[in-house]
Amino acid sequence: MRVLFLSHRLPYPPHKGEKIRALNVLKFLARRHEIYLGCLIDDPRDLPHVAHLSSYVHGLIFERIHPGLRRALALPAVLGSRSITVTCFYSRRLQRRLDDLIETERIEAVFCCSSPMAEYLFRSRHSERLRSVTRVMDLIDVDSFKWAQYARESPPWSAWIYRHEARHLAAFEQRIAREFDHVLVVSEQEKRYFPAGTCPAKLSAVLNGVDLQFFSPDYSGRATRPGPTLVFTGAMDYRPNVDGIRWFVDRVLPRVQSAVPDVQLYVVGNRPTKDVRRLGRRAGVVVTGFVEDVRDYLAAASVCIAPLRIARGIQNKILEAMAMGRAVIATREAFEGISAEPQRDLVVADGEGEFAAAAVALLRDRQRAEQIGRNARVCVERRHSWGENLRLLQELFPASDAGPSSAAAHPGALTLAPVGSALGGA
Repeated sequence: MRVLFLSHRLPYPPHKGEKIRALNVLKFLARRHEIYLGCLIDDPRDLPHVAHLSSYVHGLIFERIHPGLRRALALPAVLGSRSITVTCFYSRRLQRRLDDLIETERIEAVFCCSSPMAEYLFRSRHSERLRSVTRVMDLIDVDSFKWAQYARESPPWSAWIYRHEARHLAAFEQRIAREFDHVLVVSEQEKRYFPAGTCPAKLSAVLNGVDLQFFSPDYSGRATRPGPTLVFTGAMDYRPNVDGIRWFVDRVLPRVQSAVPDVQLYVVGNRPTKDVRRLGRRAGVVVTGFVEDVRDYLAAASVCIAPLRIARGIQNKILEAMAMGRAVIATREAFEGISAEPQRDLVVADGEGEFAAAAVALLRDRQRAEQIGRNARVCVERRHSWGENLRLLQELFPASDAGPSSAAAHPGALTLAPVGSALGGA
C-alpha cells in the first residue's frame, strides 16, 4: 500500500514527544508499506537530519517555515473564525507539492500526524479523490482541551487567545472526526477530552511505547555524579515543563534540601527559556541545555521527577526513565496515560508536601528506589512496547502479499526540497 504520511514537523531527531511517536509510527508502517512523507521544518537544526529518513521512505517533501513569521501571518485567524494552529502550519507551497505527488503516485492511504495536517487534505485539489482512500488521523493529544486548560491558567490578556484557539480547534477536530475513517489519541483518558457532538466509534487509544533496547538499565553512562541526584528531562521551552520545574524548584526543592542538603537537581533538556535558565542560579540546581545523550543523566539519577501540573497524554520522559530502571516520582497529571501501578512501578505524589516527602524517602532509601526501578522496567516491557501498542495500525493499513519494496533499492527515491525552499513562505 502506498501511504502518504503527513507530519507537522520532521519526525527526526526523536528528542520530543510528538517526534518520538511520529518516528515510531513511520518506522512501523514502513515495514509493510511504501511511505511518502510530507512535512514542515520550523527548526533549521532539523535540516541535517532529513537524510536519516531515507531508509524508511520512498519519497520525502518538506517545506521550511519560520515560526515567528508564521505567527504573524496567522494574526488574521485571531480576528476571524479559524484556528491559529492550523493557519500556522499551512503552507501553500507544500500543498502544491503534495498535490503534484498525489497526482503522479497512486496514493492508497493517508496518515496524518497532528490535527493541522488535515488541512492539506481538506484544501487539496484532489480532495474528492482522497475521500475514497483510507484516512487516519493521529491527534496524539486533544489540543483543543489543552488550549482551554491554558486559558484557565493564564492572565486575562492571553486567556482570550487561548479560548479562541480552544473553540476553533475543537470545531476543526470535530470536522476531522466526521471526514476521517479513524482517529487516534495517546490514551484512554485522552478520549474523554474529545469535543462533544462527535461519534466516539472512530476514536481509539494507541499508547506510546519506548525503545527498550536504547533505554536500558544496562547503559552505564559516560558520567557519574556522586551523592543524591534528582533528574528532570524534557523540552525546556514547552509550557507544562517550564511550569512544572519552576514549581518544583520554588516550592518543593527547598523542602527536599532541608532534609537532604547535598542533593543535586539536573534540569536536562533542549532550548531552556530564560525562566528556566535562571533556575540554574539556585543552589543545587544545574540547567544543562542541550545534551548529546539524555541517558547519561538518567543513568546517574538517584530519582527521576516529573512534577508537571498541566500535562496530559503520555509523558515519554517517564517511560524513558522507567525503561532505564530509574525510580520516578510523578504528579497525578504527569502519570495520566501511563499503564503502571502507582507506588509499585513509580510513585505518584500530589502537592508540594507530598512530592517533597516522596523525594526525601527515595533519596534516603536506596533499596526501595532500586526496587521501584526494577518494577518500572518490567512494567514498560509488558505494557509500553511500540510493537504491541501499534498493532491497530496493521488493521487500519492492511499490507499486500507482496509487501513494500525497499526505498534503499531505488536510488533517487528520496525527493528533497531545496534547502532554502519556502523559508517563511505562506
